[in-house]
Amino acid sequence: MTERRFPLLVIQKDLDNGIPRTIPWNLADRAYAEYSRRYGTDQSLARLAERGGFAPTELDMFVPGWRAELGL
Repeated sequence: MTERRFPLLVIQKDLDNGIPRTIPWNLADRAYAEYSRRYGTDQSLARLAERGGFAPTELDMFVPGWRAELGL
């Protein structure tokens, strides 16, 4: 079974620096816990995915250490 993936809003510079286009959904779920604590739940995690996902800098705020966790 393929792991569910969550999109990242990346630009060419991010891709050049090894940032992937997607992350594991469970990592996005952890980021969403902090996102929703700060900004509320008007947008679900699924809706954020439909709109393009999180930017890498948002993940830096919501899940410090995510880059090391993914080996980046």
